[in-house]
Amino acid sequence: MNFNLLPNEILLIFFEYLKGNDLLHTFYGLNARINALLYKQYRCYFFKFSSLSKRNFDLLCQQHIPMITDRILALHLSDSESTPGQINLFFSYIPSFRQFTHLHSLSLYRLHSKEILLKISIELHHLVQLTHLKFDFCCIPDYDETDFELLTNNIWNLPNLTHYYFEIHNKRQQSFIIPSKISSSLKYLSINTEQLNWDSVNRLLQYTPNLEYLHGHIYSFDDDDNYIGSSFSSLTNLNIVITAHPSKIISFLRNIPNLYRLEISTGDSHFIDGHQWEDLIRNYLRKLRTFDLSMKSYSSITRSMTEEQIDELMNSFRSSFWIDERRWFVQCIGDEHCIRFETVSNAFYSIGDKLPSVFKSTDPQDNIERLYTTTCSISDVERLDQLIPLKICIPNIYSLTIKYPINDQYWTMIPNLHKVSSLTLDFSTDFPQSELQVFLNRMPHLRRLTLHQDASLPLPMSLFKCTFSSSIHYLYLQNCKHFFSEEDCIILSHSSLTSHCKQLDILVKNRESITILVNNMTSLCTLRARFTDEKICDISPPIICNNVVDKIILCTDADILWLTDQLPSTCAISRHPFCVNHIRIWIK
Repeated sequence: MNFNLLPNEILLIFFEYLKGNDLLHTFYGLNARINALLYKQYRCYFFKFSSLSKRNFDLLCQQHIPMITDRILALHLSDSESTPGQINLFFSYIPSFRQFTHLHSLSLYRLHSKEILLKISIELHHLVQLTHLKFDFCCIPDYDETDFELLTNNIWNLPNLTHYYFEIHNKRQQSFIIPSKISSSLKYLSINTEQLNWDSVNRLLQYTPNLEYLHGHIYSFDDDDNYIGSSFSSLTNLNIVITAHPSKIISFLRNIPNLYRLEISTGDSHFIDGHQWEDLIRNYLRKLRTFDLSMKSYSSITRSMTEEQIDELMNSFRSSFWIDERRWFVQCIGDEHCIRFETVSNAFYSIGDKLPSVFKSTDPQDNIERLYTTTCSISDVERLDQLIPLKICIPNIYSLTIKYPINDQYWTMIPNLHKVSSLTLDFSTDFPQSELQVFLNRMPHLRRLTLHQDASLPLPMSLFKCTFSSSIHYLYLQNCKHFFSEEDCIILSHSSLTSHCKQLDILVKNRESITILVNNMTSLCTLRARFTDEKICDISPPIICNNVVDKIILCTDADILWLTDQLPSTCAISRHPFCVNHIRIWIK
């Protein structure tokens, strides 16, 4: 009652703090006055559909969005595993972008449709208000160079675009094409797919003369690829991964005099020592205030560096410029696989199959014990074959991979598992239920569980008999190498393991198993299943799925039609865009 007494001006200001999907879901239908405000006066809708339920998505696209297209400022569409088929479904409801005349921001995550990308390319000139455009983790395998050229030039023609994030993968050819149009508006550009050469960098900056931020990858060890020095005075923020000769790297950076922030990672090249960096910064990058450096190499030459050579390189970062003036400290971390020199930060650190054999730091307060306190992931703990020093303690593990049976010595470095939210279990033998229950009880915040198992071993049924105090929201069983029968699916769907499961990846023997899971797992929102018929799978031709040749029977249109008839009409059923034998179902 009190809320309804507020004047329209206050309500409209209040609405600006809510995303469009929450706003319409909460307030539309309260009364005629609120409805009129939402449809006729409010003009700042922001929609992010990445975590939206299928039911609410359908309602928004069918009832609300057609009424307010000219008032939508931002759209974020996602074809992720939690919302499979969302982008295609959106365009089945809203066939054109031309109605979004005031759209400022457009983001598409995991777009896989050539037709939709081409539609966007053609319709971009209608989005004259667009300031932010993002293609995030998209993959269009059949898009050709002409199509990419059209896309890039139409983007560079947008009059108000300031931010562009490009990550469209294409297996056959280069996906980012250097524009042939000049953009006077673009200021922030991120290219996450291509390894640019010096000529590409030169042309890109020439056609984007007002660029202030650039993120990209440069790879150039070609003698014919010469960097032509020219000043890029507009750049103030550079985030670059670069593999090139040190002299070329230094020459390139010398021509960015107004650089304020530099994040640079160099790989598989000769290291640039602290004296060279100091000379570059003092004489050419005088405005630089933030410097994040990572130099790493996996080469056999670098792995054979002596301790004297490592100390010499580290000592070059101990001058008063580094320690006193800038207070930029450098670490050296290495093992038999890789050695890296990087500025000290609170960056995520993961332990793979080796503990560091080398650790040095120019920060007198830094030590390897502090390094382990920032370690959040142990990716392959059972392959650690060296003795673990007693002083190692890793108290903040969030992600853990272990192989059963567990070697007790590894628990000496992990005092507790209270923060673990992601667990991968690799079974080599069946895990006794009592022991497994005790282990799982140590992880009260576990949300993501992945199982790995050899195909020759029986399914560890002890896991499905355990009681879970935590809520497992994401369950990945495709690496179990076990095809779940209808009986298995009944047991699984009634297990404590799946009582809160929202997303399930699984192998099933037949399509009937899929209906059992959908109908019995009440919290399930999305399902990805691959199924096979063991009686005829041997005569099925091998197909390539995720670059692995596997003898399976393909999911057919008849299977999808059958599931469409058997499952609720609200379910969206589709194939995975690159693994046609995977069925994806967006349930609710």
